[in-house]
Formats: sequence, C-alpha cells, structure tokens
Amino acid sequence: MKVSVRFFARCREIVGEERKEIEIEDGRDMLLEDIITHLINEYPDLKREKLLISRNHKYAKPEERLEDMDEIAIFPPVSGG
Repeated sequence: MKVSVRFFARCREIVGEERKEIEIEDGRDMLLEDIITHLINEYPDLKREKLLISRNHKYAKPEERLEDMDEIAIFPPVSGG
C-alpha cells in the first residue's frame, strides 16, 4: 500500500519537500496517527507545530484507517477572511 503526503507552509519548510510517498507493508492496517508518528520521528521539528490533517481533501481524525493511494495533507492552522 502506498500513501502520498503533501506538506504546506511551515510543515513544508521543516520536511524540505512538498510531497512524500510512504510505502506501507501490504496487509498491515495503518491509521492516520501511525503516519503522523512516523513523520514526527523522521522530522522532530513537526512536533512543535500545531498540525491540521486532511485525508483525500477532507479534515481527518487520527483514528481513521488508511487505504491504498490515500492523499494526506499536513498543514498549520489557517485564517483569513
């Protein structure tokens, strides 16, 4: 299974790239929080940021199960008017 993770704003600066493909062992159930934990372990500065997460263009909860070809987006809170 493969998921695509996109990074925006400060998150992109920390990771150093706009997009990252993550390969997940076939047959293994993965939750969104597992991917976030993996990314924080790889990029510890992400832990200091308030993160919003979306899965397939909708806000997502950490306990959601991932499916093949999901697109995850990680970004800081936004405001505007």
